[in-house]
Amino acid sequence: MAITSARRLAGAAARDERGNALVVTLFVTLALSGLVMGALMASQTETRLSSNTSMQQKAFYLTERGLEESIAFLAQMGQPLVGAGAGGGPVALFEDVEAGGGRYSAWADPMDSNSGRSTRFIALTVRGTLDGSGVSRALQVRLGQQNFSRYAYFTDIETSASGGKIWFTTRDEFYGPVHTNDQLHISGNPIFHEEVSSGAAAVDYYHGGPPQDQPVFMMGLNLNADNIQLPPNTDLLRAKGLAADGLDFIGTTAIEMRVAAGGDGILRVRVNGGAAVDYPLPVNGVCYVNGKVELKGTLKGQLTVACNGDIEIMDNCVYATDPRVDPTSTDILGIVADGDVYMDGYAYGANVDTADETVMAAIMALDESFTVENYNSGSPRGNLVIYGGLIQYRRGPVGTFNPGTGQIVTGYAKAYSYDPRLMDNPPPSFPTTGEVEKLSWQEIDPSQDITANYW
Repeated sequence: MAITSARRLAGAAARDERGNALVVTLFVTLALSGLVMGALMASQTETRLSSNTSMQQKAFYLTERGLEESIAFLAQMGQPLVGAGAGGGPVALFEDVEAGGGRYSAWADPMDSNSGRSTRFIALTVRGTLDGSGVSRALQVRLGQQNFSRYAYFTDIETSASGGKIWFTTRDEFYGPVHTNDQLHISGNPIFHEEVSSGAAAVDYYHGGPPQDQPVFMMGLNLNADNIQLPPNTDLLRAKGLAADGLDFIGTTAIEMRVAAGGDGILRVRVNGGAAVDYPLPVNGVCYVNGKVELKGTLKGQLTVACNGDIEIMDNCVYATDPRVDPTSTDILGIVADGDVYMDGYAYGANVDTADETVMAAIMALDESFTVENYNSGSPRGNLVIYGGLIQYRRGPVGTFNPGTGQIVTGYAKAYSYDPRLMDNPPPSFPTTGEVEKLSWQEIDPSQDITANYW
C-alpha cells in the first residue's frame, strides 16, 4: 500500500510538471508571437515612415529644382522685374512644370517700391508636388537683382581693338564702384574712392609698381573677381521703344533734348536729315532708334535713348536740374548702344562747369567702346566730364598722355564722377547685370497661397 501511494504521488507530480511546462510553453509562445507581431508592425511603420521621408525628400528636391530654374530665369532677363506699385501682385514665372516625377510652380513678387532702385528686391515662392502621393514642399527666397547703373566704371576688356593697353593715369579719379573682367593697367597715382574689382590675379603697372605707380584704392581692391556678362544686345529696349507707350525711329536720328516753354521735357527729332518734329518724353521712358543716333541737349525728366547702331554725342548732354547742386533732381538719362558711344571730334558749345564737354548719363556701349573721335590728334582739349556711369565692352581711349609726366598730349583728360542717384534710380529699363543674390530663404507651409502678395 505504501508503495502504491508513493507511485500515485509520483505520477501526480509528473502530471503537474507536464501541465506546468505546457502552460509555460504556451506563455512563451504567446510572448514570442507578440514580439514577432510587434516587430512586424514596427517594421511596417518604419517602412511607411521611410517611404514618407523619401517622398518628402523628393518633394524638397523638386522644389529646390524649381527654385534654381526660377533664379536662372531671373538672371538672364535683360531688365529687372519692377514693382507694380502699392498693392501690385506677384507674377507667374512657371506654372505646373513637369519635372522629376512631379510638378512645380513659381511666383515672383517684386517689391512695390522697386522702381528707382539699382538692386530690385523680389520674393520668390516655389511649390513642388509629387505625382500620385500629392506630397508637397514650398520654399520662399528673398532675392536682390542688380542693375548696371550701380557702376561708375565697367569694362569687359581693358585693351584697345588693336590690342594696346589703355592706362589709368595720375589725373584719373573715380567715384563709385569700378569693375573690369580684365586686368587693370595703371600708370602713376589714380584715385578710386569706392570698391574696385578685377577678374585678373594682379595689377599691371607701367613702371613696375611703387614708388612711381601708387594707385589709391580707398575702399580696397578685389582681384580674381567673378566675371559679369554684358547683355548681348538692345533687343529688350527695342521692344520697349516699339511699345505703345514708347518712342521709336528708323534711320539716322538726331535727337536734341529740350525744355519746352511750359517747363516740360521734350525731344526735338530729325530723321535722315528731315524736318524737326517735337515729341513729349515717352511714357515708359524709352526712345529706340533702328540706326544711328546723334544726341545732345538738356533733359528734364527720365529717359533712356538706345539703338542698334552707334550713338554720337554731338555736344553737352546735361540735366535741367543739376544734381550736383540740387540732389533732389529727378532728371536721369541712360544712353545704350549696340555699337559705340563716342564724342563728336568737333563738339563745342557752352559748358556748365568750364570743362570742354560734359555728359550727365549712365552710358553703355555693348559691342565696343565709349571713345572720342580723333582722340589722338590735335592739342589737348581739357577735361571730359562724365557725371553718371560708364559701362563698355572694350575700354576706349579718350586721349593720349606723356608717361613721364602724366600730362595729356591729345584729346581729353578724364574727369569722371559717379552720380550716386543711379544706385537707387536707374534710367528707365536700364539693363541688369544678371547677378541675382540670395538674401534669405525659408521653408513655408505648402498649403499657403503662393500667389499672394508678399510685400
